[in-house]
Amino acid sequence: MESILQFKKNNRMFEGKVTYEEGDLIEVVFSSPMDVTVGDQLPCLLTADYETISNFDAVVVAKDQNRLFLFHSPTATEFREQRRRYPRFDMEVKGWIQYPTQEPDSLFSVYSNMVDLVNLSLGGLAFRTDKPIPCEQGLVFSVELYGRNRPDGVVKAELKIIHERIEGPHYLFGGTIKGINARHFHNLRKYILHRQIEERRQVKIDKPL
Repeated sequence: MESILQFKKNNRMFEGKVTYEEGDLIEVVFSSPMDVTVGDQLPCLLTADYETISNFDAVVVAKDQNRLFLFHSPTATEFREQRRRYPRFDMEVKGWIQYPTQEPDSLFSVYSNMVDLVNLSLGGLAFRTDKPIPCEQGLVFSVELYGRNRPDGVVKAELKIIHERIEGPHYLFGGTIKGINARHFHNLRKYILHRQIEERRQVKIDKPL
C-alpha cells in the first residue's frame, strides 16, 4: 500500500501521497498547491497501512506546485540502522587519499595520491586510481565537492577499504566511512540532500491524489 502523509496548518488538514522516501528526504504529492513556504516546520503523520503510524516534525526544503520535499532527520539509532539505505550518486570529481608511507627512509611520513571519485553516499564511496594502494592500512580521503574555495564542500573522512578490483589499467576501490568530524559530515549530508532534490525535480509526476 502507498504511504500517506498528513499535516495540519492554519486549521486545515492536508493529505498527500508519498512518492519518494530515502535517507533524510521525503517527497509528497498533494491534490492541490499548499499554503506553505520553504523553511516551514510541519507536524507530520505518516502511515503505510492505517495501522502503523509515525509522528514527526519535518522541514520544507523545496516546493514545486503541488509537490513538497520534506527534510526529516532520523534519530541517532535510526540513522545507524538505516545509513546503508542512503542513496549513492555517481561522481566525476578529483579527490585525495593519504596513508602512512611504507618506506622507512622516506622524508615523508604520509603518502598522498590523487584519485578519481566514482560514487559517493553518506556511508561510503568508491574511487579509481592508476596504482595499487595498501588496503590493510588506514586511509584518509578528502575531496572538495564544489571545487576550490568552497568550505561548505570540503569532506575529509577515514576509510576502510572493503573491496577492490582491476578495470583495465586502473584499480577500483570501495570503502566505508569509519570516521568523520561533525562539520565535514554536515557538508556531506547537505550535498547528498541537494543531489536527491535535483534528481527528483526531473522526475515526471503522475496524476496526484
